[in-house]
Amino acid sequence: LTVKFLETPHAFSNLSSTKFVFEVLVGGSGACNNCNITCKLVDGFGRINTPQCEHGTVLCKGLHDGNHKFEVCPNGTQGVGCSSYNWTVDTVPPTANITASSDFTNALNVSINISFSEPCTGGRGFVCSSVDACNLLVYGVSQVIPTSLKMLQPNLQYSVLVGLPSTAQSGRVILVMDKNFCTDRAGNKFERNKNSSFTLHFDRRSIKLTTHVPRRQLQLNGETILVRATNNYKKPKVCLTFPEPVLNTSEEIKNSLKAEILYSLQMSEGSLLPLVDTKKYEGPSRFEFKVRWFSQSNFTFSAMRVEVATYKFDTTVVNVSIDTNSIISRHGTSISPVEPFALIYDSLRPAVTLSAPPSESSRPAVMLRTPSRNWTRERNIPVLIKFVKPVFGFNCSHTSITGGKLQRQVISGYLY
Repeated sequence: LTVKFLETPHAFSNLSSTKFVFEVLVGGSGACNNCNITCKLVDGFGRINTPQCEHGTVLCKGLHDGNHKFEVCPNGTQGVGCSSYNWTVDTVPPTANITASSDFTNALNVSINISFSEPCTGGRGFVCSSVDACNLLVYGVSQVIPTSLKMLQPNLQYSVLVGLPSTAQSGRVILVMDKNFCTDRAGNKFERNKNSSFTLHFDRRSIKLTTHVPRRQLQLNGETILVRATNNYKKPKVCLTFPEPVLNTSEEIKNSLKAEILYSLQMSEGSLLPLVDTKKYEGPSRFEFKVRWFSQSNFTFSAMRVEVATYKFDTTVVNVSIDTNSIISRHGTSISPVEPFALIYDSLRPAVTLSAPPSESSRPAVMLRTPSRNWTRERNIPVLIKFVKPVFGFNCSHTSITGGKLQRQVISGYLY
């Protein structure tokens, strides 16, 4: 006795019910008319209408996901000949998760990982052949880089780069898997889950280094620099604020700062005293330190908010910079670099003496001289005014002349 199956489900099916049609043959050709036939499900959950088994048609219902085995056993005068059919029921649609190493970045390109729950090769499968033909959808001022697509695990895991705009300082990009673009081997269509979308934030904003000390342009050693000058010995303030809270401690921030003396009548030394960490969010985004200057030859500086308490009157030009490579935001990204600035502290008022060379006193003086004699035929007479130290705001209104016209030409911060 042999059993010939005429109708069966697919080897992988997404149906919870199916029908079997079969016939029992004697000697491989003739039908068995007096056979006793039994049908049953083995190693599976479900139910069958056994009374129909004698007629060669069985309907299976309530099938659970998993492996199933349907068995037919005819019993007649010619003996017993059992046959079975194995198949798998899978009603769970395939899905995929989108991940990245971090949801915050300051990079131009970010690697995105796509992990499928099972192979989804029906239809076209997962493709990303161009910006407009990619099953990873990008919403925002960004786009995928199709040439970067890699298959990390066959039909299960992929990686692709997403390019972020270089002109934008901050923003966000939403990545979402496409809809119904593939099927699994059971025929289930792809469905999104809560992890099939990913929001990526990018932030390239630099540190804000601000102060109430006014800006001035200063020519020093033939180079024009932008400085902030003050004679306020009652703690002038400099504030340094991060765009995002950082994970670093006050001591780590202090160690990343550098103050370089560019010019000084008397070299100074400073010490750093931490004041306040502001913790408005998960980590501090602004720090406060105090700078004290003493009469030595070294200098150290502070972070975010600087309060200067000067105990020895002199003139000092200090360049303040910060190494951002060691500073990490709360999201694990590095901080973009910030331009350094120069700070001038000067408590001495400049003085002008026109009749003699510079005074030997500690007060700054100016010497007025001309290359010509007292008598000349020249229409234009150059006059050199040299200050002992750089001054700001000097113009023609601060001088007077009789019998001629005065014109001004700035040579440097202390030569006119």
